Amino acid sequence: MKRDMDNLNLRNAFGPMPEEIRDALMTAARSMKEDEPVKRATIRTVCIAVCVIVATMAVAMAAGQIFGWNDFFSKDYGTDIPKTAQEIMAMCEPVSWQEGDVIFTVRERYSDSRLAMISVEARLADGVKGILAADDFTEVIGAYGENSAAVAQKLGVDPSMTWMEAAKELNRPLYSVLAILETPSEFWGSEEYGDAMFNEDGSLTYFSLQPLNGQITDEEIKAQVYLRTKLVNLEDAEDDSNVTEEYVDLPIHAEKTIATAEYIIPEDTRVLDAFRIDSIQAELLPSGLHFTTNLFALDGATQEQAEDDLRLNIVKENGEDYPTGITLTGGFANLDTWPQIPYVQMVTLDQIPETIHLVFPDASGNDTMLVLKLKK
Repeated sequence: MKRDMDNLNLRNAFGPMPEEIRDALMTAARSMKEDEPVKRATIRTVCIAVCVIVATMAVAMAAGQIFGWNDFFSKDYGTDIPKTAQEIMAMCEPVSWQEGDVIFTVRERYSDSRLAMISVEARLADGVKGILAADDFTEVIGAYGENSAAVAQKLGVDPSMTWMEAAKELNRPLYSVLAILETPSEFWGSEEYGDAMFNEDGSLTYFSLQPLNGQITDEEIKAQVYLRTKLVNLEDAEDDSNVTEEYVDLPIHAEKTIATAEYIIPEDTRVLDAFRIDSIQAELLPSGLHFTTNLFALDGATQEQAEDDLRLNIVKENGEDYPTGITLTGGFANLDTWPQIPYVQMVTLDQIPETIHLVFPDASGNDTMLVLKLKK
């Protein structure tokens, strides 16, 4: 199923990883000790083998680094992608296609039952002169912060100028590009997101992530990438006469679940006196840890009350939040199963905690923290 690209909400093929490498990675992940936390990261997976440690980022940028997912999360969220997922992405081979004057190269890819993600480098073909912008070329160059302000500095223009204004002033062609991951619609979870980072050499990296519903059982996701290039008419931003677009196939290996667990819930634990907590399950994947809290709506509870007032948060012992999971989503999986209500939360951890601390509101509006231990 193709999505309506005009209304897209944004913020040939790879062989599978050798089984001996994958098995080694999974063995390492399962043997992680509790005193070995993995750094983590997060809107704005295939593969790039540069800068997976934040400490080397400045050196890599100076050398003309092509940004990847870990840079994206480190920059905007101050955290890293889990180590195992980084290692999986770093072993993939890039693949390229040309659309018009732009060459797109998938540098990173990753998928499991809960998410699929890619990073795509876009650069002008050899001999083509121009400026590369992301999908919204009418916004100011500096809208992406330091990352895009550096582009303005290199071009010699004010970062408060729009991409179109800069192209006019410099008398250069302007190309707007888009690269969006497409997965089969029956596996879609919550809303996808995408964003760009601008590389030092004038190329850009487009990031696209689709949360999934946990229903994938095949070893491979038959995904596609939507590629779009627009040579912008600098006098008419709406002119789409110079647009090339294509869907290209991109199978992605689906990583398996590392471990699952369930927590002990005290009998008749209620939230807002309207909802009962029946179970809390944890699913550990290379991309992070997913919690699913299964609630039941009691007599008198309404969906409006659930949407407006029901909130749950699994936190550290000191009450601080865990690093946000890389899907950047949480809350209700859906209310279609009412009165059964699955409430989901993803955090960046490489192990399942023996104890969790669940924070939720009570009927008086105060927060309650419940300490829960794993079932043995």
